[in-house]
Amino acid sequence: MATKTKAPEKTLIIAEKPSVASDLVKVLGAKNFKKETAYWESDTTIVSHAIGHLVGIADPKDIDERYKAWDMKTLPMLPEKFPLVALPTTKSHLTALGKLIKRKDVTTIINACDAGREGELIFFYILDYVLKGNFKGKTLKRLWMQSMTPTAIKDAFEHLRTAEDMENLKDAALCRSEADWLVGMNGSRGLTAYNSSMGGFQITPCGRVQTPTLAIIVKREEERLQFKPQKFWTVTANFDNNGSDYQGKWFKADGKEKPKQIFDEKTVKAILEKCKGKPGTIEESTSESEQKCAGLYDLTTLQREANSRFGFSAKTTLSIAQSLYEHHKATTYPRTDSRHLPEDYVAPVKSTLGKITGPLAKFAQQALDNNWVKRTPKVFDNSKISDHFAIIPTGVAPKSLSEAEAKIYQMICQRFIAVFFPPAKYLNTTRITTVESETFLTEGKILVDPGFKAVYGKDSDDESNIPKLNGNKAKTVSIEAEEDFTKPPAHYTESSLLSMMESAGKLVEDDELRDAMKERGLGTPATRAAIIEKLVSDKYVVRDGKDMIPTAKAFDLIKVLSAMNCDALTSPELTGEWEYKMDLISKGKESREEFMKGIVEMTRTMVKNIKGFKEEHTEGEAKFSPVNGKKVFETVSRYKTEDGIVIRKMIGGKRLTDEEVVELLTKRKIGPLTGFRSKKGSEFSAVVIINDQNKIEFVFDDKPEEIDTGKKVGTSPVDGTDVFETLTGYVSQSYVDKLPSGISLPKILLGKELPFGAIQKLLAGEKTELIKGFRSKSHRLFDAYLYLEKGKLKFDFPPREFKPRRFGKKSV
Repeated sequence: MATKTKAPEKTLIIAEKPSVASDLVKVLGAKNFKKETAYWESDTTIVSHAIGHLVGIADPKDIDERYKAWDMKTLPMLPEKFPLVALPTTKSHLTALGKLIKRKDVTTIINACDAGREGELIFFYILDYVLKGNFKGKTLKRLWMQSMTPTAIKDAFEHLRTAEDMENLKDAALCRSEADWLVGMNGSRGLTAYNSSMGGFQITPCGRVQTPTLAIIVKREEERLQFKPQKFWTVTANFDNNGSDYQGKWFKADGKEKPKQIFDEKTVKAILEKCKGKPGTIEESTSESEQKCAGLYDLTTLQREANSRFGFSAKTTLSIAQSLYEHHKATTYPRTDSRHLPEDYVAPVKSTLGKITGPLAKFAQQALDNNWVKRTPKVFDNSKISDHFAIIPTGVAPKSLSEAEAKIYQMICQRFIAVFFPPAKYLNTTRITTVESETFLTEGKILVDPGFKAVYGKDSDDESNIPKLNGNKAKTVSIEAEEDFTKPPAHYTESSLLSMMESAGKLVEDDELRDAMKERGLGTPATRAAIIEKLVSDKYVVRDGKDMIPTAKAFDLIKVLSAMNCDALTSPELTGEWEYKMDLISKGKESREEFMKGIVEMTRTMVKNIKGFKEEHTEGEAKFSPVNGKKVFETVSRYKTEDGIVIRKMIGGKRLTDEEVVELLTKRKIGPLTGFRSKKGSEFSAVVIINDQNKIEFVFDDKPEEIDTGKKVGTSPVDGTDVFETLTGYVSQSYVDKLPSGISLPKILLGKELPFGAIQKLLAGEKTELIKGFRSKSHRLFDAYLYLEKGKLKFDFPPREFKPRRFGKKSV
């Protein structure tokens, strides 16, 4: 009787994406593989792939019948187990992959998903779903790739990790997934149930990381709204030093600080009068300084700089970096939080520098020729590397890069080369001119040796802003004061938002301090871009140029959560601590069980606070009450008068000040005001009124037939008809009559309120005075004159100031 031949055992390799699977096949020898619909197969090996996440935790309604209704009574939802479901868009591919996993001849399965926490989760969830938790007969291995070059892939195959090696990282991945489900699902359902109790179904998404991030954005906007600009002056004097001209700014000489702002107009006038035409004495000192190159890129730093330099979103930069790594094989793994390289990586670095081509090749060769590549802690430090090292080139010269890819690739190459160059050296000059006991500061800085800046195209300066000193006497040729106002804190950009998320709300500009706190960041380098995008897609934040602006929906959410004492959803520090503990789990320093116990307790507290909250419990009399003899009451989100007028604190994305609320209640109208935003995020100006039904309403004057022609302010320079003031602007009778010669002039243009004097000049057929502070569609501020041409508003721009080149290279 013939014995049955046992089928040869095979290894199944699962990559995260099809392109990676294709690369693995090439390295393993494409000629040995036969291409099938969803995989490649040889005599010993099968290579297949996921398409990102194929499996996720089930929706509550699929876990328990009770959870089908979004009812507060069913909360908190704390399942003992987290059932997995196939994601509907990739279900057919999961079925095909599942057949490969279940094959009896497949005895070894290698995880070749991206080398990180999410790659671990993608792989484990697929296997757990397909095998229903029974891994018997399957040996699991891990392919851990730092880059996608053939050499790196071969090296990874020679150093496969075991399932035991990956256990801690898998636990951390599961903790992240389950914690996000518990906090996100319970929080979203609780808040939705609360908001919907006021009518309708108002879905209110929230999350363990995204909502604390939003809380910080809202807090910054609150600071901006409460900011009171303060007028100040700066005094500038032009001096003659024996035929040599220079400029100095007044400063207060006492103490280490050098404040140049004066907040008292009398003091300004006194300085101008005292110093006008008077002689002075000069003291000058020079000192040398150095600037070192910043460290290599991790993902967050790369995203921040790309946003600052090119306006790229975090999502765009991550996508480009992933393409450079995965498709072009030109750079190493991008989803890293490290800015260092392994201590034994000096030789590979030298090899990579030798392969760099194009304009940067000469600088790479210069670093090699001068033996600048040495094992210094700034670059090579094992203690600063967890799963992945910094983002660097691989030495593979990419072809056919898009413009955006070329920009990011050049950034990575420049930093990789420049980090080995010596510091840039400067000669700093400080000149203090004293006139009648008042001091004026002139500072100059000359780049003497570009050092690493040469890699960025910066050569030695060929001119200085301070001419050579001719004796120590000076005469005040002219002196003037310029008026300005203090500025509110800047809006968050994606760059500053990423920096904030990295340090868990502790806004630190210093790189070293930020690195020290990096372990307690909000989210991870790999997830921060997605968090920002979700804030935008959930309509909590709109992009305005580079600025990230919170919407009225965001203010309402954060204010209510704060009133509910839901620290779990608003505290970036607390959430940063959870992220830190997940990192400890991945290192085997904390248990998964203890972490999840804390998450469950946090969820219980959050739900308890949401359930127990009633907005009327926050009601009290407003500090500006009464108005028009009527009391005004205030809750966390709105004002209400005793005769029933309700004004939400946020109207059309704009938070009204107390003064504006009082004016609206007193006059039943206010405006036009700027800063309102449509549902699509577009900014607009409007008048707000309280209508006859005591409801809040926007008025735009967009219907000529409804315009009140009671208040005449002039005549039209086009056709001589009367011009009337409306709520939002000025229109001619011919405009009301819908004639082609009609004119309409706004009270607010490009974010700038036009003074009535400018309107009078326009109606007189004249050009206005220079108006400062218009805001273009690209969000740049500019100054311009206005004039009318055939009834249409036109800009006329002042000539650019010409600055002659006065001082030569040898001046110090």
